[in-house]
Amino acid sequence: MSLKASQPRVATFLPVGRQVPCADGKTILQLAQDAGIAIPHTCGGAGTCGKCGVTVHGPISPPTQAEREALKPSQLEAGVRLACQVRPLGDVLVAVEEHGPAHIVSEGLDVRVSLAPSVRKRLVHLPPPSLDDQRPDLERSIAALFPARRGLPGSPDLGLLRSLPGALRSAKSAATDAQPIEATAVIAENRLIAVEPGDTRDALCGVAFDIGTTTVVGYLLDLNTGRRLAVASDLNPQAAYGADVIARITHTMQDADGLSRLREIIVAKLNALIGSLCEQTGLPRSAIYDVTVAGNTTMHHLALGLPVESIALAPYTPVVTQGLWLAAADLGLEVYPQARVYMLPNIASYVGADIVADLLACRLERRDDLTLMIDIGTNGEIVIGNRERIVACSTAAGPCFEGGNISCGMRASAGAISAVRLDESQETMGKRDKTPSALSTPSPHLRLETIGSAPPKGLCGTGLIDAVALMLRAGIIDDSGRMLDPDELTGVPDDLRRRVRPAERGNEFALAYAGEDGAERDVVITQRDVRELQNAKGAILAGIRVLLRHLGKSEADIGAVLLAGAFGTYIRRESALAIGLIPPIPIERIRSVGNAAGTGAQMALLSVSQRRRAERLARQVEYLELSGNASFPAEYAEAMFFPQG
Repeated sequence: MSLKASQPRVATFLPVGRQVPCADGKTILQLAQDAGIAIPHTCGGAGTCGKCGVTVHGPISPPTQAEREALKPSQLEAGVRLACQVRPLGDVLVAVEEHGPAHIVSEGLDVRVSLAPSVRKRLVHLPPPSLDDQRPDLERSIAALFPARRGLPGSPDLGLLRSLPGALRSAKSAATDAQPIEATAVIAENRLIAVEPGDTRDALCGVAFDIGTTTVVGYLLDLNTGRRLAVASDLNPQAAYGADVIARITHTMQDADGLSRLREIIVAKLNALIGSLCEQTGLPRSAIYDVTVAGNTTMHHLALGLPVESIALAPYTPVVTQGLWLAAADLGLEVYPQARVYMLPNIASYVGADIVADLLACRLERRDDLTLMIDIGTNGEIVIGNRERIVACSTAAGPCFEGGNISCGMRASAGAISAVRLDESQETMGKRDKTPSALSTPSPHLRLETIGSAPPKGLCGTGLIDAVALMLRAGIIDDSGRMLDPDELTGVPDDLRRRVRPAERGNEFALAYAGEDGAERDVVITQRDVRELQNAKGAILAGIRVLLRHLGKSEADIGAVLLAGAFGTYIRRESALAIGLIPPIPIERIRSVGNAAGTGAQMALLSVSQRRRAERLARQVEYLELSGNASFPAEYAEAMFFPQG
């Protein structure tokens, strides 16, 4: 009698067609993570966000309580399940919704810097070796480069020693015995790192990276001229393990291989972006001699493979904050073999090198007026200061500004509602404007703008803020955040009033109906969504007020507001003021600075003086930890309310 081995269960993910063996006990989400397939979620797999819906065909575990609360009975009957809850019991097909390419901001401020890169090239002519001159290759090179030196400070790089003989002999073969050897010395941070045969001075490039929690952007620059040659960007693949830094830190704590896996996938993404930059320009990877990296402290540590547990646990201490000069090969970057990497310094566990890069670009320490800079993502980093003093903090804004924890929220990709308006002539109509002339005009209707002009599928952070601001102006939401019942909406235009309807947990407001403008489903804002926004905007406004109190200043003292990052680029200033995300200051003082972190990373690539400036800024900024701040809870409770009037 022979025993036939059972075939392993397989999960096939569509539309990519990737097959993954079903390990015992693993959920669909965990299998997708193993395969590098991103399924949106914001709760770290706890089943509370309801964002990881997939359609599964085949034998699977029964619905959990979390799924029954997050999904409608009709969805469960159609095979829709939460990927973090469902486990395959046999071969299964898993359909993952495609969201299309993300809308990633790469542009920032136009800032001029004096060109002084860390890596430079010098053409040298070396006397050829002979029986009368048997000096070692290294000594011969150093003597030609630095006649006053008797050697290199410290031990030379092993990579230099390995490549030097071949480079010099290759150069010598092109010359006669009577001619000197022509070669190009590559000098980084005043250290000789390589010698190349011939004159290669024209080939000198560098890459600056901005590693965000959600996106990664790379910039290829010519270090001889300072000219930007190409830009490449993509989503951060670590998002498969959680939308925010806490979820990713938790993953490293719960999975023994979690840290190494997160490091490997971000390094692979950096190498892929380098490949894209080289493909755009026709340059080889070997033309890249220098790399700079900016990112928040968690992204910084994960890229280096440094433990991150202490970032999430009190007293919130990172492994390192100072700037680091490292060998690219040690990080696994596929560039020039002896290339260097400069990791910009962090300030604290939750105010990282991306904020230092923002400060480089915005030149906050050179301003006379008191300036507020906000970089909003899953965390809200806040900096206030001028040439006299700079203070900073970080608030746990949550993922709602990026579409997380919002019933119809999504990231900024095709079909996301990014702006909500009324007809221009009707902007002031509603409960707060009951003038006869306004009420006599025709009822306004909603105008939606979507990314890519695609049919509405959901809404991203800027669309959420626009919609809530409009509902506040119309009187659909009061200052406590309560969405009024339809019979309470006196003076509200008919089109808007009809969009308010009872739902399972309070009222909801329909932005788009299924079948309207090509929408496949209703896109709504629920009472819970409004509360999520209140939590996020309240945390940021409270953080601003705590910093002002620390400086002995008031909101009236703020001379300028700089909004950094993708969110700050697209948010409407009027809407930000309407919901109380920022203090009530004249709108002309509010300015978007785009991807300032990317600009700062490029500045550090082009100039060693900017790297020294980064180090000074990281030490100069005073960091306030809000978790232990006595005034923060009261400020937060007050900041939760929406502005009146």
